[in-house]
Amino acid sequence: MRLFDAHLDMSMNALDLERDQTLPVSAMRERESVGVPDDRGIATVSMDELRAGGCGVVLSTVIARAKPWVTADRPGQHGDIDWPDPTMAYGVAMGQLAYYRLLEAQGHLSILDSAEALKQHLADWDDAPDTTSVGVIITMEGADPIVEPYLLYHWHEEGLRTLMLAHFGKSHYAHGTPTKSPDNPHDIDGPLTDFGRALLPIMHELGMPLDLTHTADKTFAEAADLFEGRIYSSHTACRALAEMPRNHTDEQLKQIIERDGVIGLPMYNHFLNAAYQEDSPKEMVTYAMVADHIDHICQLAGNAKHVGIGSDADGGFCKEHMPAELDTHRDINKLGDALSPRGYGDDDIAGILKDNWLRFFGETLP
Repeated sequence: MRLFDAHLDMSMNALDLERDQTLPVSAMRERESVGVPDDRGIATVSMDELRAGGCGVVLSTVIARAKPWVTADRPGQHGDIDWPDPTMAYGVAMGQLAYYRLLEAQGHLSILDSAEALKQHLADWDDAPDTTSVGVIITMEGADPIVEPYLLYHWHEEGLRTLMLAHFGKSHYAHGTPTKSPDNPHDIDGPLTDFGRALLPIMHELGMPLDLTHTADKTFAEAADLFEGRIYSSHTACRALAEMPRNHTDEQLKQIIERDGVIGLPMYNHFLNAAYQEDSPKEMVTYAMVADHIDHICQLAGNAKHVGIGSDADGGFCKEHMPAELDTHRDINKLGDALSPRGYGDDDIAGILKDNWLRFFGETLP
């Protein structure tokens, strides 16, 4: 095992974009070569691809947003993962969880819901890497499918092990990072909601770590202050290097580091370089820039123990908007080539690519 990826959206890709995660990436690309009615891009992720790259464990999402203000005549209805009611978001997210369960029954993946399951999975991967399936820890991107806070007990019983309070814009629990929609009154910085304040103690009771990715600055500050458990960020870059609300400030990064959390770096060019736009050439961002963000976090921490990978590959962007060296997911392993010249040794690189996340979830899974 060479890689732990702390953020993928595999069920969303399967059920929203018809990307069969059991096929090779080449088969997905061939199927979509005739054209698709959106800008999903060229796929990079599948179970086969993860195994080929030695990616033995991933956090993969269930995701559906409840936005009561969306209108029935909006373009691309549900292509934006939005629904007018949280009960609908619940049904969609449960369907995504059912997809993972089916793939597990078919032997394509193993859902890791405890520290012991993670430990056994790693032993199996070491003993029989050719036959051991990819391990998946289930996370929720935005808490809307938890219709009311007490239903987190139900979701936990179903295998959910961590979550984010919001995605882009406001959720029923918090304010997510604002996008570029200044005319949307719901897409602003703001605090937790009453539901969010009620959810955090239940998370702590269940021993669930809180993922602070996608939280707006006011929500981040309040959640970090109120939550008594472990915190981390699965897929966020450094605002000091790429100025945008979606990235974390140095103060936020230090809060996560001081509480023994880990920050996962995404492979989205715009998060890594704010000057990158939709029509920019892919080659504008390289692994050297990813290494810049990794090194920035390491300098804040004073060591290499609090940074990892949370690629977000195929999470609304694909090959066209990922660093120049990346064609498919297996190429993430090449990041070590950008870190070695900066003085990072083999142990540091192994920590960044997998061991830091293995330690964190070994300590936080029940």
